[in-house]
Amino acid sequence: MRKNRRAALAIAFAAVAAIIAAAAVIYINDTLRYMITDSFARIGESLEIKEADEETVSVSLEDLSNDERVSFDQSMMLINADFKLSEDFEPDISEYKDTGVYLNSCANAAFAELSAEVTDRFGEKLYVSSSYRTAEEQQKEIEEAGDVAQELNASEHQAGLALDVYVKYYAGEGFLKSDVGKWVNESCDRYGFIIRYPYYGTGETGIGYEPWHIRYIGLPHSEIIAENSMTLEGYYSSLEIGKLYSCRAGGDDWIITRQTGESFDIPKEFKSATVSSDNAGGYILTFKI
Repeated sequence: MRKNRRAALAIAFAAVAAIIAAAAVIYINDTLRYMITDSFARIGESLEIKEADEETVSVSLEDLSNDERVSFDQSMMLINADFKLSEDFEPDISEYKDTGVYLNSCANAAFAELSAEVTDRFGEKLYVSSSYRTAEEQQKEIEEAGDVAQELNASEHQAGLALDVYVKYYAGEGFLKSDVGKWVNESCDRYGFIIRYPYYGTGETGIGYEPWHIRYIGLPHSEIIAENSMTLEGYYSSLEIGKLYSCRAGGDDWIITRQTGESFDIPKEFKSATVSSDNAGGYILTFKI
């Protein structure tokens, strides 16, 4: 009887010790604690995207380039080890507010809005530790960081679409220790950015959680991805070539389509549109209705 009691007590103590140890890890590890909290917050959260029933017209790429409502950028390029930048790729780069920070022109205004919101909310400045890199700079990064860095032409930094951000005293994995870091992870999608390598997407991206690495893709794509806990790879897979999809995001109605070829079926009526190469042989066309 005493042996049984002792065994039961030992099991009970071990269970309590395990719980205390787990609680301690969660308490100490800000990243783990954030991941758990965020996972619960995402339960039941989604943004509906459905196949659109729109009257369409067929147009050529030249037709779109001559339409004043249509702009072309590089925002929706899928860049990874499977879809690398071509050797002759030329990013559309511009300097951000005379800061010496260079990024893709399509992300400039959006990052200004995100930065201004951080300052308004927290009285902090959102800094950039890494943005656009030339091929030579990326090669140097590979030599210095090894496997942590993306291989040549597989890095979004070479397109100027990725930004590694931080606030004073909180950079890298420590970014989540700051209120700004948590807010950026939860809210950057409203400004056209996503956390490119989320904790729930490692199986698809092949890269661990990087809460400091934001990627510009623009609205409504950023909200769709964030609200539905998707990765960029998963989002691309969900867009069937040639189909039109509709959603409401950022207070506006949108039509999204991924198409290939020399002509495109687009909504007959729209207010404005953005066309971007998908870096996989096609285009992502985004229409504000």
